Amino acid sequence: MPDMRDALGRVGLKAAGQPERRGGGPPQGGRGDPARTENQFPPEYPKYFDEGGHTRVDLILREAQERAACFQRDDLKRHQLRAFYDHAKRQLQRLNYGVAFAEIHPEIARLKVFAADRAGRSASRLPRSFKDFIDRNVDAVSDEKSFSKGFMPHFEAVVGYCAGIKDR
Repeated sequence: MPDMRDALGRVGLKAAGQPERRGGGPPQGGRGDPARTENQFPPEYPKYFDEGGHTRVDLILREAQERAACFQRDDLKRHQLRAFYDHAKRQLQRLNYGVAFAEIHPEIARLKVFAADRAGRSASRLPRSFKDFIDRNVDAVSDEKSFSKGFMPHFEAVVGYCAGIKDR
């Protein structure tokens, strides 16, 4: 339904019950619109673990599927997704080889820097929804468990659900 409202707004019509907009600028809710990305996450996102300390199944299934659909809608390119996932996966491999989390944590934090850089470019811009995904998840990583049992299984599931995304 929001897409229909957007289409009506672009041709100068307004949907029933929709307040009249004043001022210039593009219609709200369009691709890359901050108002649209603000509310795209569940209230406690990302909540990695249930009360028993186990990885939440919804994080791997429903929430990952929702993120993937959002990224596809916002035109995330496969190479963009893979660059971030591959960097995170390398850090997990280092952790599994015995490197201390304290040494790996700064490398995980660099994902936010990469996202900010790529979101600010004019060519091959990273969608705001994906930048927000990276920011929220990196902020939620505070220890080895939150990274290896929370963020990484979630990110892996998102990548799996993004199988239909292509580089166009």
